Amino acid sequence: MPILTRNLSFVVLLIATITNAQNQFEDISNVADDLVFLSDQFIAPAAKAAAYQSSGGWYTSAKKKELWDFEFSIQGNVLIVPRKFDRFFVDESQLKNLRIKGEETSAYLPTALGNDDFVVIEGSIGSDVFEFDSPEGINQATVNHAQFQAALGLWKGITLIARYSPEIKINEAKFELLGGGLQYSLSQWIPKFYNSGFDLSVLGTFSKYNVGDEFNEVDLRLGTLNSILVDGEAFSFNVLASKTYGGFDVSAAIGAALNNFDYSVGGEGDLILEILNEALSSADGNDIVFKADLGLNYRIKNFSINSMLTFGQYSNLIFGVNYNL
Repeated sequence: MPILTRNLSFVVLLIATITNAQNQFEDISNVADDLVFLSDQFIAPAAKAAAYQSSGGWYTSAKKKELWDFEFSIQGNVLIVPRKFDRFFVDESQLKNLRIKGEETSAYLPTALGNDDFVVIEGSIGSDVFEFDSPEGINQATVNHAQFQAALGLWKGITLIARYSPEIKINEAKFELLGGGLQYSLSQWIPKFYNSGFDLSVLGTFSKYNVGDEFNEVDLRLGTLNSILVDGEAFSFNVLASKTYGGFDVSAAIGAALNNFDYSVGGEGDLILEILNEALSSADGNDIVFKADLGLNYRIKNFSINSMLTFGQYSNLIFGVNYNL
């Protein structure tokens, strides 16, 4: 009997241990799913905005550049943040483990482009209860940054373009971009256009960007989280036209951009980071944005001043000073 009692006690203890481990694993899995959902809602508007930031201002006109013609530009880029993308709605019914602290069961949380309000979120892993503040947004109506661009005329009406935007930091958010493009003159093959001051071109661009946001540490049982990063690529294709009036070039374009992006979170704790980043891979993806451009360029000898409005779901404004050789 004593041996049987000891065996039964061992079996009960083993079952309890296994059950507790299974419950904790389920809690961790549910917390990870909730964090993936919240992370995607928080950062996705900034990822899509980056596609608009990267797709405007690539040209001053649709006019063909002659061989070795060179244009260097310093541009200011202003993204206007729509109110509909500065926050997102969360109801506890959408969450598996996490919940809003207090009596409320739903709330609006800021996106990365939103204000600096926050909501306290709480959850549990086993018997351990934790809480954290939801990440805050940049709390600005616009995102402003500088970028440098160079365009070189090549053979057969092709223009090679390169662009670089140094890293900027707004509160705890970061943005950086590197890109290139090719513009090809169509009007060179249409004599009626070529001699009329009206020009038609196509433009393809590629941009690689990083969008990052740091936030107050989220302390979980297995580690801490403190940042989210988007590595993105945007491919755009545009048809553009311009008309010369004296020293002015008036231009318009329509186009589409394919936006690919990968999410990752940073912090401490190999296991929780591995679980979260593996789960975040399900949120990686792509989308297509459609946009239009309206531009005005004024030439003064070897210099020109231009502005361009890109609009679609977001609006982006470019101001540029250009030097031509």
